[in-house]
Amino acid sequence: MKRILWIATGGTIASRPSEAGLVPGYTGEELLKKVPELTKLADIHTLDLMSLDSTNLQPKDWVLMGEKIEEYYPSYDGFVISHGTDTMVWTSCALTCMLKNLGKPVVIVGSQLTIDEKGTDAPANLIAAFTMATKGKAGVFTVCGGQIMLGLWAKKLFSEALASINSVNYPPLATFSGKDIIWNEIFLATLPKVKGEVKLQRELETNIFPLKIIPGMRAKAIESLAQDYAGIVVEAYGAGGIPYSEDPEADIVGTLGKLIAAGKTIVCVSQCTYDGVHMHRYEVGQRALDLGVISGGRLSLEAA
Repeated sequence: MKRILWIATGGTIASRPSEAGLVPGYTGEELLKKVPELTKLADIHTLDLMSLDSTNLQPKDWVLMGEKIEEYYPSYDGFVISHGTDTMVWTSCALTCMLKNLGKPVVIVGSQLTIDEKGTDAPANLIAAFTMATKGKAGVFTVCGGQIMLGLWAKKLFSEALASINSVNYPPLATFSGKDIIWNEIFLATLPKVKGEVKLQRELETNIFPLKIIPGMRAKAIESLAQDYAGIVVEAYGAGGIPYSEDPEADIVGTLGKLIAAGKTIVCVSQCTYDGVHMHRYEVGQRALDLGVISGGRLSLEAA
């Protein structure tokens, strides 16, 4: 039987009612007792790392999660992180980038309803997550609503629906039938086969600003704002359109070029949920590329 470490961080899945609304309250061990079927899947040990509503999670908490995976890596066959859904995809993207040479599964899972609520999705999501953790596939994966996704491509699309997180711009790696995993064989073949010692990238540049382009935005405001940031992720129109103009106040592209010349890193993603940017297609994208804006391709804002 595979040995799996359950790293509990809080979230709706572990929440109880309070006078102020739902707050995380259950430990990993308490959750395990509420879903006894899990003990038939693996030899599960629990670690209560934090007890946070994921809204309050910060980049330093990604480092803590990564450090525990690095610390316990030799002792376990896989890892499950229970997490709030609001920032689960941020954690999935971050750990995908931070865990170098990862040769085991790290599965991030949450639920839209608490473990105690009628019709809760928590048990089904947990069963899917622990089943995935026993399969020996290398990578960071996100589980929600029967989908098993590569962590980099997960995105929260719904605030209420149980299948709140979906795989966007990349097919899900697999689905969960309720009993076992049904693989997408084409994409399964693309998973890395890694052996060796896992390495954690601890140093993070958190001084990044998301900039959503809107009609009438003034270039001077962007230039002033950007002084305090190392980089910007620009949410551009459609396929990657960023406005340019002979009017300096409306010349967003020109302003971004100045910032790049001053050493800022600027990445462009689309305001559209699907299909990503294709910046070479239109002049309004090609001008930005020529000035050094980096195309984010099909990546989401969170991944970029």
